[in-house]
Amino acid sequence: MRYLPRRLAPIAVVSLLALSACSSGSPGAEFDDTGASTPPSATGNPAEDGAAPGDDAGDQPAGTAGVDFPDPEDVVADATFTVPGTESDEVRFGIESIVVSGRTMELRLVMTPEFDDGGGAASVYDALGENVNITLIDRENLKEYRVLEADGGGRWFRTDPVYTEALPGQSVGYQVFFAAPEDEISTIDVRLTESWPVFKDVPLTVED
Repeated sequence: MRYLPRRLAPIAVVSLLALSACSSGSPGAEFDDTGASTPPSATGNPAEDGAAPGDDAGDQPAGTAGVDFPDPEDVVADATFTVPGTESDEVRFGIESIVVSGRTMELRLVMTPEFDDGGGAASVYDALGENVNITLIDRENLKEYRVLEADGGGRWFRTDPVYTEALPGQSVGYQVFFAAPEDEISTIDVRLTESWPVFKDVPLTVED
């Protein structure tokens, strides 16, 4: 397990309203900054706004939010683990960042399967041994943070682990949201699953 200290750039946090719709069946996140939608014109009529129908100027996004493709090398910590329940299947998990913004704390992971799952892609659910229970641990204050759950239960603030998948050697991003720390801390531990060692003292990035 290695740690790569670096300065993290602020990362935009998706609104909780949109995230409350994250449940089984949603596609896996790939941190793509090229898929931003085109904003509406000022008047709702492109011709009145100086752009004729089909004019490229009317198709350009302006000020839209996006995300980046996951880079397995652009992480603050990473390790390769044996998939629980297997003898030799290995998967690499990297921690891109943990960003505290307002009342939430976002963990961004990059998964790279290094095993052939029957010729197909492996999901985060497969890689974690079919037991997705990622937690953040504040050892200093003896507190544990679990993924946020929507009112009524059964809907979590995270990327769908079943549909977030990658082929061997390829990488995919995975996001999980927690409540913001209750105490003034600068690092936190990350436990991906109970059968793997914990990533200790992962730095937090605080957004204003």
